[in-house]
Amino acid sequence: MSRFWCLFLSASVFTLTQLAGASISNPHQLVIVSAFTGIAYGFLFGVFPSLTAHTFGINGLSQNFGVMTLAPVFSGNIFNLLYGSIYDHHSIVDRNGDRDCPDGLACYQGAYYMTFFSGVGGILVCLWSIWRDRRQHGQLHAKVEHDRLA
Repeated sequence: MSRFWCLFLSASVFTLTQLAGASISNPHQLVIVSAFTGIAYGFLFGVFPSLTAHTFGINGLSQNFGVMTLAPVFSGNIFNLLYGSIYDHHSIVDRNGDRDCPDGLACYQGAYYMTFFSGVGGILVCLWSIWRDRRQHGQLHAKVEHDRLA
């Protein structure tokens, strides 16, 4: 079984967690979002070093892994700006200049839907990676497995 399936599992948990975040209106239930986000990160960072070595080779692993872990800095900033824009759109400014959002769940729900669809894109990339890995290494893995059992 390919290690990319662990990446698929992580992306699936992340994506489903975004749906939970979009539907939870009680702040005491946000522990669900936090817990499953932590589980997804655990899967991701548990398998990511071996996937990086498998994909790019062992030479330069630390450099490649460092670049891979810093890559979300850009997308994280973009999603942060989108979240702020959605919140600002739903909030009102009082006389003191402070913002307040009386819309409840709608204050941030759109941001969770955007990250949900981004997660769906991530799942599709994972499935493509599994297909590509199987196509490139499938025959080699099958021969090694056969020789190991023989």
